[in-house]
Amino acid sequence: METAAISHRVADFLKKHPPFNAIDEADLLALAAHGRVRFHEKNQYILSQGEPHRFQLFVIQQGTVSLWDESGGHAELRDMRGAGDMLGTERYNEARQCLYTARAESDVVIYAFPQDDFSARVLKHPHAAQYVAAEGQVTPDYQGAAVRHDPHRTFLHALVGQKTAATCAPTDTVADVAGRMLATGSDAVAVLEADDRLCAVLTREALLHWVAGGGGDAQAHTIEALGLAPPAVVAPDASVTDGVLAMAATGAGALAITADGAASGRFQALITPNDLTACFGEQPTTILRDIRQARSVQELRALNQRARALTQQYLTSAASVEWLARLAHLVDGAIFTRILALDAAGQPPGCWCFSGSSGRGESLTRLAPHLVVIVGDGDSLATALAAYHRVLGAFAECDYLPRELSYEAPFYLARSAEWKSRYRGWLRDPVRQEISRARTLFDLRPVLGPAALWQDCQAAITDEADRDVLHVLAHDCLANVPPLTFYENDVVDSVGEHGSTFRLEHSALRPLVDVGRVFGMAAGATLGRSTLERFAAARTFMPEHERIFREAADTFRVVLWQQGRVGIDQGTSGAELPPALLSRHDRQVLKSGFRSILRLLEFTADRSWLGHL
Repeated sequence: METAAISHRVADFLKKHPPFNAIDEADLLALAAHGRVRFHEKNQYILSQGEPHRFQLFVIQQGTVSLWDESGGHAELRDMRGAGDMLGTERYNEARQCLYTARAESDVVIYAFPQDDFSARVLKHPHAAQYVAAEGQVTPDYQGAAVRHDPHRTFLHALVGQKTAATCAPTDTVADVAGRMLATGSDAVAVLEADDRLCAVLTREALLHWVAGGGGDAQAHTIEALGLAPPAVVAPDASVTDGVLAMAATGAGALAITADGAASGRFQALITPNDLTACFGEQPTTILRDIRQARSVQELRALNQRARALTQQYLTSAASVEWLARLAHLVDGAIFTRILALDAAGQPPGCWCFSGSSGRGESLTRLAPHLVVIVGDGDSLATALAAYHRVLGAFAECDYLPRELSYEAPFYLARSAEWKSRYRGWLRDPVRQEISRARTLFDLRPVLGPAALWQDCQAAITDEADRDVLHVLAHDCLANVPPLTFYENDVVDSVGEHGSTFRLEHSALRPLVDVGRVFGMAAGATLGRSTLERFAAARTFMPEHERIFREAADTFRVVLWQQGRVGIDQGTSGAELPPALLSRHDRQVLKSGFRSILRLLEFTADRSWLGHL
C-alpha cells in the first residue's frame, strides 16, 4: 500500500479520538506520515516504570494495555487503556521518567509518533494541549472545542458599553423623573448626589408601588421623599453572573456599578434585566421574579422546569458550577418560600432549613430540597408538622424528585432543645449514636424563620467538636473510595473489577463532601457552608497543604458539573450514570480527579493534621 494511503488511514483513525479530533487535517496528515506501527503480544511489556522517556509518543490502535505501579515492592493496578488512548504523555506533566509499567493484556497494535512531531503538530492546538494536561491534573476550565462566550467570563460593563445611564438628583420631582423615564424608555434611574456618588436607584416597579400606595402629588414630591431602599451594587470587575446573583438575591429591579463596589461609591453604570438579554434568552432574574409572584403550585412546577433547563443550558464547564449552584439554591429557596405563602395556613412556626446538598447550596438537579425544621419551645409542634407534610407534597407537585433519607420524615422536625441534644449526642458518642447516618444534618442552612434557633444548634456543635470527634469523622470518610479508571464503557474499581454504572454520588462526590465537612469543622466552618467554602477554610487553616485542598476543590467542581449536566438531561438526581454518557475528555479529567480524591483521603487518614488543632 502507498505511504500516502497509509497516512490517510492512520489519520482517519486518529481523528475519531481526542486530542487528535481538535487539530486540523494538514497537521494530522503530517503527524501520520512519520508514524510507525508496532505489535505487542499478550503479557509483553511496552514501557517500564522509571525508565527514561522514549523519543516517541504511543497511541493504542487496538487491544488493551494495563498500567502498574511497582514502586512499593508489589504491583498495583493504576489504569486500563484501550483503542485511542495514549502512552507516554506524562512527560508533558512534569514527570521526568515513565510513571508506570505498561503491559499488554491482549495482542496490541500501537502507533508510535516522534515526540518532536507530536509537540509541533498537536500541542500547538489549545484544546489538544488541554486534553494532554488533564492526564496530570484536574482541569475544571475545560470546555468543548466550540462553545459560546459564557456569562461567568463576561464583564457587566461589556453589556452596557458606552450607553448613557439615566440619572437624576434626589431633589428632582417624581413627575420630572417619570417623564424622563418615559421619554428615554428607561427601566431604572440612578439617583446621584452632586459629586456623582450613588444614593439610590429608582425602578419602574418602585415608582408604581409609590403610586399604588397613594404617594400623593408627583409635581410636589421629590425623589428623596420616596424613601427608596439602599441600592444593590457591584464592583467594576463584576461578571454577568455576579450581577445576576446580586439581583436575584436582593430582588432588585436594577443593579448599579460603582467605582469601589460600595453603595455610596462613585457611580459608573446601571444594569437592568433588559441589559441581560445580550447574554441570556431565558433570564434568571425573570424566573425568580415569576416564582415570587406565582399564583399556584402548577405555575411553580413550570418555573422549576424552566430554571433547570436554564441551568443545563449554561452548565458548559466545571467553571460554571459555582454561580449556577448559587442560582439553583435561590430558585429552590424562592419556590419553598412561595409554597408557604400560597398555603392557606400562613407561615408556620420554627426555623426552616435546607440540609444535605441543598443545605450546602450544591443541588443542581431536580432533587427536592432536604427540609429540616427547628421548632421553638413555645411554638406548636403539631402546626409545624402539618405544614411540613404539606410542603413535601407541594415539592412533588412542583416536579421535584424524592430524596433517599437516613430517617423517616418526621425525624427532621423537632424542638430546638431536642436538636441540640441530638447534636451533642452525635458528637460525644459518634459510634454508638451512629453519626454517619446524620452527616447531612451538619450541612444545615436557614431559609425561613428565626435564625437564632439555627445559631443555637451551631453553637452546640462548635462546643463539642474536639480532636477525638474529628478523628472519628475523618476515619468514616475512608469508607468510600473513587474508582480506578474507565475502560471502554465500563468503570473499573481498585481491584480491577468492571461495572456498567459509575456511582458518581457514592464514589466521587461523597468522599469530597465528607472530607470537606471534617476539615471545615476543624477550621470553624460548620453549618451553612458549601464544600468549596470548607476547602477554602482548610487552605487558610493549613496553608502548607494548600495544593491538596485546591486540587480537591477543582475535582469537586468537575464531579458536580458531571452530576448536574447528566442528571438534568436524564431527569434523575445524577447519583449514578452509565460511563457511555461521558466523553473521552470527561473521563480523562475524571481519572485525574480520582487520583486527587485518593491523595485527599490518604492525607485525611494521616492523623498528623490533627496537630493543627
